[in-house]
Amino acid sequence: MGLFKSLKGKVDVGTDNPSHDQYTSPSDPPPSHRRREKEEYTNPTGPPPSHRNQNKHDDGFAPPPGPPPTHHRQDDDFLPPPGPPPKNDNPPPYHDWTVIPDTSLLPPPPALPQDYSPTNNASYDSAERAHEWCARNPVYTPSPPSHEIHLLANAGHITLESPPGPLKKSISTFRQTSPTTWLIATSKHQPDAIFLSSIPMYFACVDSPLLTERPKTIYFEIHVRRIQNDTSGIAIGYAAKPYPPWRLPGWHRASIGVHGDDGRRFVNDPWGGQEFVSAFRENESVGVGMKFEVEEVGGARGKVKTSAFVTREGRSDERWSWDIDEERDERVEGVDGLMGEGDLYPAIGVFGAVEFEVKFGDSVSWRGR
Repeated sequence: MGLFKSLKGKVDVGTDNPSHDQYTSPSDPPPSHRRREKEEYTNPTGPPPSHRNQNKHDDGFAPPPGPPPTHHRQDDDFLPPPGPPPKNDNPPPYHDWTVIPDTSLLPPPPALPQDYSPTNNASYDSAERAHEWCARNPVYTPSPPSHEIHLLANAGHITLESPPGPLKKSISTFRQTSPTTWLIATSKHQPDAIFLSSIPMYFACVDSPLLTERPKTIYFEIHVRRIQNDTSGIAIGYAAKPYPPWRLPGWHRASIGVHGDDGRRFVNDPWGGQEFVSAFRENESVGVGMKFEVEEVGGARGKVKTSAFVTREGRSDERWSWDIDEERDERVEGVDGLMGEGDLYPAIGVFGAVEFEVKFGDSVSWRGR
């Protein structure tokens, strides 16, 4: 408030003597206040210059006569040529979207990797421990079998090995019922565990098509007798040794598996697998096989091509097969050990209460070999 009083006082003092020509003291008003009364600073007469330029009849600013140039495009230079348009033998550039294609003629869409199974999932801790275990225990180097061992494997005279330590406490039945069959049963407390054969069914050193110049197929099957509930299941496939004994086939390096609780297939995939077949049923026979053959590249012998397939009740279907090296999600661990360069063993995974029979050789119901 003191500041405004001071300024007001200065204006009052300055108006007592408006005729001073020079600014002599702080109490006088600034020079701009005095100059407003001088003649040379009075407002000019008439409107500002900009108003005078708005005369639309001024010849210097009048628009050119006639319509704008764009109205003259009806001249002959812009008319279409006479007659119909030239004939075009090319097809239309776009597909007629009003025509609905017959989708039954299209191939089925590729299976997509999943993060989780809709039924049962192992823990992240179990998977992490298995990865560390695999890093400490590399896959065995293939070695040639004796002639007798090779003959036994081809005939299906194969011995199964039970999982070690605490993993076998809930196994109620584990016995060989014939040279080519085994009976296995577990209780509801059975954790994830895997049964592996003692010898391979595929010996890379003697069975590779690059050596024999003929395809090689391996196969075995199970007959499901009992699956107690939704938290029980069986998985079948193949794996290289050594393999983490508390993990199911298909979850880690050099292994494939088809899991009966959700019907999904796994190829070195510790995640949720890919949708494949329906879940296994009681009193059903389910088999899994692998075929190794030479893939020609440019008319010359190239690499081994590997495919896998599943049978139901001894029947095969092209929908139940796939190429092992097909494009998959980048998070899986690759196909090393599965392309004919490594030994592969039959593998059966279990959890919960199940009962089933394992069949090799002539005891299987599939006769496609």
